[in-house]
Amino acid sequence: MSSSTLPNLLTALAIPQEFSRFDKLTDEQILAQLIRWKNGVSTSLTSLRNLLATRHGIQSLPVDEQADIAASVAVFDGPDEWIADDASSLALSILGPLTEPDIPPLVLTRILTHHIKPAFAANPHPRLNLQTGRKLPRPADTQDAYEGQVWKTRIGTGNVLGWCLRNIEASTYESVWHLILPPVMTYLDDFEATLQTAGSAARIRLAFSRSSRASQAMRSIILFLAVAGTFNHLRDPFTPDLIRAAVPTTLHLIDLTSPPSLAPLPPTSGFPSKSRTIVKSGTSPANPATRYEHLSTLLGSCLIGTVFLYAYADPEAILAATDMLPLVLTHIGIGAARWLKALIPQLTHALLPPAVPSLTRPLDVDLKLKVSSLRALCTCIETCAPRMYLWKCNIIDATGRAWASAMDIENTQLADETGASSLELEYKALLQMTCIKLAQACPSIIQEEYQQLITFDSALFDGLVGSSSSPTSDK
Repeated sequence: MSSSTLPNLLTALAIPQEFSRFDKLTDEQILAQLIRWKNGVSTSLTSLRNLLATRHGIQSLPVDEQADIAASVAVFDGPDEWIADDASSLALSILGPLTEPDIPPLVLTRILTHHIKPAFAANPHPRLNLQTGRKLPRPADTQDAYEGQVWKTRIGTGNVLGWCLRNIEASTYESVWHLILPPVMTYLDDFEATLQTAGSAARIRLAFSRSSRASQAMRSIILFLAVAGTFNHLRDPFTPDLIRAAVPTTLHLIDLTSPPSLAPLPPTSGFPSKSRTIVKSGTSPANPATRYEHLSTLLGSCLIGTVFLYAYADPEAILAATDMLPLVLTHIGIGAARWLKALIPQLTHALLPPAVPSLTRPLDVDLKLKVSSLRALCTCIETCAPRMYLWKCNIIDATGRAWASAMDIENTQLADETGASSLELEYKALLQMTCIKLAQACPSIIQEEYQQLITFDSALFDGLVGSSSSPTSDK
């Protein structure tokens, strides 16, 4: 395709540099120009699709032109400021023939070599051996990785990289290892979490984790960069979204690198039983100790030791981390018992009415945090049931106080003839469910602590603990 039509169309698809600071723009004229360009992208993509149809499809073109088209169109594969509503579907219709079933190795290599690599060559990652594509034992003595950062000016590069990772051929990974790792590690380990960078990193992480074709060594590298990088940004407005995107992806990476085993977790003494059997995944044995170490890093170091400890003034970040707790607790199981000294106070404290009402904290966020805390608390009770007898008084005290406060609010609503919201109804139901699950874990509380509550004020607390089913065994 030697005519000038194709170069002109690809030039029209080049993203204006101003989109890199779109959220900070105040110039109405520049904003209007960007909106006009954005609205015109669909026309350019449609023209490109029609042109390719007259040339018997993209696969009939030379490799270099296939790569140029793919790199220009894949930037619209994702939810970003420069992507119109129909642009993403148009882009995928153009790229579709290249991904049936996978990107041809020659096209992929050319995209990575000529479109991705130049953007990152000026800023080599300090922990990466550029010759072998493997992780260095210690960071290189350089500051160049964070100076200039040319790759941040190449808007949409993250989308192209994510598209490549989602559609790479299984046998191609080893040959392009050295081309994949540098940009991936740079995105995930960047010091500055802008909307563009954070969004691209989350999508790259997700694309990589969903591919079962990556080697285990590569997954391990991405895993720890994903964990470390995501939780370094606690002062950004999109931190909650980043936490919600990172935790499920990291859990999926943990499942890939160290699949769950039917065997119990190794004892804390570090001397596992000789009779322990390990379920294997493929040809590599699953190591329960490695899996537990990874999950402990996510729960203990990242959620508890970072978000809960340092983002306490950001209710949205705390809410996001609390929302993710049930997923992590379900993965780690009884192993979460070592973190109960941090988890139970964190979750029960959120239920207590503040001594001094906050003037800056929205009421809906406060109620959402209470609901989220109760969901996490129910999961915690289930997964760590053998240790709940040590925490039953803390939980009963918090749920009792929260129930009394909720009933006061309900009485006020009845007096004002205003109904309770669906979230408030869910909150009360979760308080009751928490008491039911606690009774299942510690049956003795039905005849002891719960009876004391009912004796104290049956009209108030019968609705909280009166429906708790009687387990068949006592603690």
